[in-house]
Amino acid sequence: MLGTPLLPWQRYVVDVATEIDETTGSFHYDHVVLSTPRQCGKSALVDVNGTCNASLGPGRRIVYAAQTGKDAEDHFKAYTDMLGKSRLRQKVSRCRFSNGNMSATFANGSTIAPMAMTKVAGHGRQMDLITIDEAFSLTKEAGDTINDAILPTMNTRLKRTGITAQRWTTSTEGDSTSTYFNDLLDGLRAGDVPERTCWFDFGIPADADPEDLDEIMRWHPAAGYLWYRPQLADFRASFEDNVRGFARAFGNRRDMGVSERIISEDLWETTWCESSAPTHDVPLAFGVAVDVDATGTAIAVALDVCDAIRVQLVATLDGTGSAVDEVIRLAETYKAPVCMDAKGPAADLHDRLDGRLEWCDLSSSDYLAVGQAFVSGLETGRIRHAADPDLDASCANSARTWTGDAWRITRRGSAGHTAPLEAAMLAAWGVTHIPKRAVPFVL
Repeated sequence: MLGTPLLPWQRYVVDVATEIDETTGSFHYDHVVLSTPRQCGKSALVDVNGTCNASLGPGRRIVYAAQTGKDAEDHFKAYTDMLGKSRLRQKVSRCRFSNGNMSATFANGSTIAPMAMTKVAGHGRQMDLITIDEAFSLTKEAGDTINDAILPTMNTRLKRTGITAQRWTTSTEGDSTSTYFNDLLDGLRAGDVPERTCWFDFGIPADADPEDLDEIMRWHPAAGYLWYRPQLADFRASFEDNVRGFARAFGNRRDMGVSERIISEDLWETTWCESSAPTHDVPLAFGVAVDVDATGTAIAVALDVCDAIRVQLVATLDGTGSAVDEVIRLAETYKAPVCMDAKGPAADLHDRLDGRLEWCDLSSSDYLAVGQAFVSGLETGRIRHAADPDLDASCANSARTWTGDAWRITRRGSAGHTAPLEAAMLAAWGVTHIPKRAVPFVL
């Protein structure tokens, strides 16, 4: 009816996403997750699905949310232009285009409206279908906030309308900053699929070469339908030397590249040492760091032995909930101080630990020197690290950001978990900045 017949992949997605639950007579799935490359017709699928949903009954509320309010409104304007040229224009009673109040109202009273993905946009709005498009732009905190706002109102729609409300989360793969969509996809790929969730993952396999255009043609769901092989070559040429950008756009491969590795691979490999158990016989300190959005905590220890400072990873924990007890246990067991950033994602954990253990000296200006001191220590042989897969991966994936002539690890600009490497750096700093303990004066 909109003049855009569905492609085979679009038909497959719609057929599965709208499967009927025999116990309710309505949709079985309340959450549809769709990950696709660019140039595959995702927007057309979203428009067709929204229009069909609006026709299911009177007064239905359909919402399309994108990265920004402007993106959502631009999509809405393109949709209403297509709607006005289709046979369905007779079913549209009114289109409003005033800023912040755009909507298309159908003869049955159902509406389709754009929405900005902000923390408060969804509060109080009744929705029968919401599409959260370009979900790669969301941090985990932002994504969770949006869901907290919209899900309570959607959960009441089945009883009120007889039709299960649906949430569609759609996007191309993102990068290291896409913590909401990354976590969502990683969980689904690991087999953690809720009963009422269906998901679709289109793109090249992990072992495929994104520079092989035949591989792109093989796996891209719209190849041969919306464009052909010669056009794909032109698409590739437009990306020039941006290999990761092309792989993300047409292979739907997550961009986890690091433009500037902090510690070279050669330096890291040549400063390896055997692990050493913490002991009361040598000075030691623990370093604690938290990943972006507080998704994980890392604890490292540094021992000042005769030949060098030996650093090793002690633990990596999910979130920060269990970190308080573990950090306190280690500090009390070895009578050792802890070095930790009091700001950023570690601020809450630092506050919960404050007053319960001994801190190493670390001012804000000191924090900007921690990374360079660690690298310099590796270069001079003063610092060595024990082999650990999590620490090795963190070193390989961590990038830095500059503040004047000083730098620090950039958590959002890195390609993976930064907490293990940051904890190691803090531990190495801490063991050389152990606070002086007061010694009683005896006559």
